[in-house]
Amino acid sequence: MEKIKTQIANFLQLTRFYSLGVVFATCIVIFSYAYYCENFSFFNFILMVLALCCVQMGANLFDDYIDVKSKLKDGKTLKDIDFNGFTPKAMLIRNETYSLAQVKTILVLLFMLPTLVGLYFAFITDFKILIFVLIGGILTLFYPISSKYYLSEVIVGLAFGPLMITGGYYALCGSFNSSLFILSWAIFFSTIILLHTHSLMDWEFDIQDGKKTLCILSGSKQNAIKALRAMIIACYSIIVIGVASLIFNPKMLYVFLTLPIATKLLSSIEEYINIKDVKFIPRWYWGMFENWDEICKNKIDFFMFRFYLARNFSLFFALFASVGAMI
Repeated sequence: MEKIKTQIANFLQLTRFYSLGVVFATCIVIFSYAYYCENFSFFNFILMVLALCCVQMGANLFDDYIDVKSKLKDGKTLKDIDFNGFTPKAMLIRNETYSLAQVKTILVLLFMLPTLVGLYFAFITDFKILIFVLIGGILTLFYPISSKYYLSEVIVGLAFGPLMITGGYYALCGSFNSSLFILSWAIFFSTIILLHTHSLMDWEFDIQDGKKTLCILSGSKQNAIKALRAMIIACYSIIVIGVASLIFNPKMLYVFLTLPIATKLLSSIEEYINIKDVKFIPRWYWGMFENWDEICKNKIDFFMFRFYLARNFSLFFALFASVGAMI
């Protein structure tokens, strides 16, 4: 039993299960609109969630696999590879818990399920759904090299914003929803906020590794913080404009309940940039901080605290928007 638990824990760590908050945010938004369709099916919805989770975990693992292979081509051994010192990136590949051959097999399986689910939805709706599947596959394949062109955050934002939300709704309902499409752009920005936060804390490593993120494109850490602030404002602005235009339910203004998380994220990132000696004490109104004691023990609290804040903002923004849309 313990062996099985360890294997499950290793698999979840390998595929960065903790990052699935973005997927759940996307699925919550889709559910809030698709639930009212005449042909809505909980079975199909759960199937879609599983497929999107596999896409996200597969993309995470594919990114790690490509980065490790790149380092190996540079002449390094697995034990010599070090991604910015503290980061757990590809840890189970580097310590050989999983071989590269095993990783390739897992990748095939992770991407096989979404492909089969896509074919299933094409059969029960129409084959237009395969257009969304094809675009998603292209974005996934392009993602590992997208950081050379300042596009990695944009690709993920598009995938988990307009593409998956519009495609997921079409798969479940067989139609296009213009209101949901507009909302998907708020999710686009909330997703990029998570990635932008991560990139800000990886600034030096990304420069050293030649990665071109939106943070690097901004020219300085202070400009990157300004960009982060602008993206947060964009999220709220889309909701306010939508409500004022009678496109959205006024109760979608519940998204402003995420302001404590957003303000703490901004102040915490500024503290990180200014290298202040800060104690990290999670509060309930900032969301979940799972495995916090273990994180503190491993001395990566300064990184995970900000990451969790960004993830929680993305997740709860989608949750409150969805609740507001449904009631």
